[in-house]
Order: sequence, then structure tokens, then C-alpha cells
Amino acid sequence: MSGIYIHIPYCKQACNYCDFHFSTSMKTKNDMIDCIVKEMDIRGDEFSKKINSVYIGGGTPSVMTNLELDTIFNALEKKISIREIKEITIEINPEDLNSEKLEFYKNIGINRLSIGVQSMNNDILKWMNRSHDTSQVINGLNNAKDAGFKNISLDFIYGTPGNLKRDYKAELLEILKFNPTHLSCYHLTIEDGTYFGHLEKKRKLKRIEDDISQDEFIWISKKLKSKNFRHYEISNFAIQEKESFHNSNYWNQSSYIGLGPGAHSFRNSTRRWNISNNRIYIKNMKAGVPYFEEEVLSPYNLMNEKIMLGLRTLNGFDKNNLFSIVNQPIKNEIESKLNTFLNDETLISSNNIISMNPEKWLLSDYVSRELFILNE
Repeated sequence: MSGIYIHIPYCKQACNYCDFHFSTSMKTKNDMIDCIVKEMDIRGDEFSKKINSVYIGGGTPSVMTNLELDTIFNALEKKISIREIKEITIEINPEDLNSEKLEFYKNIGINRLSIGVQSMNNDILKWMNRSHDTSQVINGLNNAKDAGFKNISLDFIYGTPGNLKRDYKAELLEILKFNPTHLSCYHLTIEDGTYFGHLEKKRKLKRIEDDISQDEFIWISKKLKSKNFRHYEISNFAIQEKESFHNSNYWNQSSYIGLGPGAHSFRNSTRRWNISNNRIYIKNMKAGVPYFEEEVLSPYNLMNEKIMLGLRTLNGFDKNNLFSIVNQPIKNEIESKLNTFLNDETLISSNNIISMNPEKWLLSDYVSRELFILNE
């Protein structure tokens, strides 16, 4: 077991692009904390001494009071030695970066902040329905530095519609002035069930063109590399030795525990996911009835996942591992597809490790689907 994820499913308001599990109603917050602590107790045998990261995500974990977060950490301390964990991250919005909260975070052992900046343009922030403005970003980041946090990750969204006339380059350069150790740069996705998804169905929102997306992606990658960031995953950049343990646990198919509604876990080829409904999660936890679903992944499904995750990272995947579990006809079919992608330089091969050409990383989902093993 290498990581723990704790999902805090509450937000002050709904961002127009977000399809994560959350609620803007805080009525169940006290019961939720009790149930997350109870889930820790139920799953006590899954915790081990090999855990390298704890990640508190959401939602917006910074909506929790210090006392509420302290309750969770006190319960966690009974399972693991928090001070020995290499990376303890909390997601936080810029407007919550005040000195009192930051000092408390440091005292309970949090050593990494993941801050949802998203943009340095007030019009874009308002369009996204974010709960902060650029002055709060600047003040918050200065507060984080003053509080002594040295490991800071910032989220940034690019790939917004062209009619917004946004200067994403200037925004990113402004963010870099704060010397973050990690950047997660996400292309805007428009998902069903979100406000942006609703606008798209009404033809009131038009996605950015693919070639412009590619240009923005390549510019961001080259600019951050020039600033000594390592582009180690399609959306993630880090200075030396500041890659996220939490993210890497997912991409390496390491085992991890997910606590709270909507959280996922992976252990011994079994993937499980908690109910993505606050009230049902709480009700089932209190009643002692199942609060999750799970599936055991076949060797083929595990390999398909390894392909997908590998092509999202610099590490790629081992072709020999893939070929070791398939028969000759399937091997021939995959070899043919690999050769096509290698010949057009979409893929790169080195010592049987297959990885994406970094300039074509946005095609990784398509390439993964083409390489998936479909015949079991």
C-alpha cells in the first residue's frame, strides 16, 4: 500500500467545468467526517508502513474547519506515523490561504499544497465560476511562501474557447513568478452534467479547435521545460525531485486506499469505488451495509490499464510485458499497430519501452484505445 486519498466532497460553489463528486450543501459535514473516520477503522488492515503519501482532495478540503481536519488527522495517526510520510498534500483554493489556516496545516504535518489557481484573468475566473480573483491568488501565494511551504503545486487550465480572447501565455508567465515546484496544466474538458456541458448542448459554447489545442499544449510544455520543469506526465510538470508521489502511485498501478464518497482504491488487482452520493454513503456507513462496489481486473484489463497509464507518462510501458500475456494472432495485430504509430512518430521505442512522442501526447487516449487487448 503506497498512498491514501481522502475525499472531502464539499465546495462553496460549483465551477462551471467540474464533474467531480461534490456538494455545495454543508449540512452533512459532521456526519461525513464521522463516517470517513469509521471507514478508516473498518479498513485498518489495509494500512501499511510502506505508505509514502497522503492526499486530501475534493471537492474543496479547505472548507473544513481546523477542528474538523484535526479529527481526521487524529484518526489517521492511529493507523500510520504521519511525520514519517514523505508527502502530505491538501487541495486549497487561493481565497483560503490565510496565515492561521496555513500555520495549522504545517503543525499537523501537511507539507505540500495543491492550489487551484486555474487562471490569472478575472474575466476567465468569473466565466469558470471560480470563487476567487487574481488579487486573492497573489495574496494567497505570498502567504503560503511566508508560512514556509516550499512544495507548492498550482493548477492551471488552458484550451479555453477562442472567443474569450485570452492570453494564456501571459497568465502562465505571471504564475511562474511565484516559483512553484509543480504545475498541473489541464486542458479544459466539457463534460455532460456540468454547466459548460449544458451550454454546449444549447450551442452557446464552442470547443477550441484541435490544432490550437495542440499549439497551446506544445508552447506550455516547451516554456516550462525552459524553466527547468520536467514534463513527466501529460498534464504535470515538476522541478527536480518534486514529482507528485500521489499522482505517481496511480500511474504506476501501485496500491492505494481511497476514503470518503466517490473515492477509488486499488489493491491486489481489485479496483473498488465508494458510492458517489453523500447521504447514501453516510446512511450505509452508519447501517453497516456495503458502501462501495468493486471488480477484479483480469490480466488483460490490467495490461490495458498499464498501456493507458504508461502512455500518459514519460515512463511508457514495456512491450515485452504486453506480449507475454497474449497469443500470437493478437501479438501480430498489436505489433502492426505499434509499427504504424512508430513510423509516423506518434510513438517512440527505446529498449522495448514504448512511450508517446511528447509533442503528440494529446493523442494518448486514442493510441491507448487502438492498442487495447479486446479478445480475452
